[in-house]
Amino acid sequence: MELLLHEKCDTITTLNKLPNSTAEMDHPKYAKFDVSEATYKVVNEQNIEAFVLVPKGLPHGKYPLLVEFHGGFFVTGGALYPEWFADWILEYCVQHSAIIVSANYRLLPESNGTDIMEDVSDFWTWIREDLQSYLTRVKPGIEADLSKVIVHGGSAGGTLALQSGLTQPQGFIKAVIAGYPGLGLWAPLTAPIMGAPTIPPIVLEEYLTNLQPGKIATSAHPPERMQIALCMRQQGITGKFYGSNESSYPMKVVQKAHHIPFLFLFHGKNDIAVPAEGSIQFAEFVKERFGSSNIDLRTEAGDHGFDMTATLETPWLKDGLTRVTELWLS
Repeated sequence: MELLLHEKCDTITTLNKLPNSTAEMDHPKYAKFDVSEATYKVVNEQNIEAFVLVPKGLPHGKYPLLVEFHGGFFVTGGALYPEWFADWILEYCVQHSAIIVSANYRLLPESNGTDIMEDVSDFWTWIREDLQSYLTRVKPGIEADLSKVIVHGGSAGGTLALQSGLTQPQGFIKAVIAGYPGLGLWAPLTAPIMGAPTIPPIVLEEYLTNLQPGKIATSAHPPERMQIALCMRQQGITGKFYGSNESSYPMKVVQKAHHIPFLFLFHGKNDIAVPAEGSIQFAEFVKERFGSSNIDLRTEAGDHGFDMTATLETPWLKDGLTRVTELWLS
């Protein structure tokens, strides 16, 4: 995963710039899909969007669903940001004629972890109650099979994927795929993140000073907001903005959970931004409560975002997806 930064650290005016969703929907990466935009909730008169990707050429019928949550330190990124949308996920869904729904959500520092988890919960309600009526309008004859649902996310999105698996009704989500989830996002840094320069604290201070009350951010196209994300992470204060609500932390939620779907986690051994120790500890909690058959953790050589170069034939990924696919499509 490449970190994109402004050349100057005092670029404040563009940090809230939103991506052009039309341009992202038309990006060549999504050429095999018909892409449309939906609003799943409104906060302070500001829409929060989800994007629906339907493989082109599907005949009328009912198709499995993959839900996607994007990464970005909970501060930047977006549901269709192409640089962070793994090719293998798209190919996986084309291979299995699966519909993708990728969600935006409120971002730090304008919002907090409780707000984010509220968005995730409301998004899943929209999936269950409103997705089909939306599909009927935009893709008549295409149905989402809500008996065949899995969820994927990377980095911060991996955290939200795990949270979804822990909090949605038992049996609804068949499996969770979480790449380098942000379970260790609060740990002190031991080295620079992928060679990124140190961002002066004044960048964050000025940004906070200029925040407009009630204004939320729900997506950004890096390098927008990346300086803010890095500044928070480098200072070790991401958790301060995320908040202390234990129900927003999968590491806490799993210790009280009564059920979980199958979990497929993968993490780079050389990940500095989000250390693999968080995933390892999480897997230990899962095994203690639910047994080792409920989780498959792969730690592989690589840094944050190492799966961006993977394909469906990459051995560790191919092997890990085998059980996911069985549970999803059986």
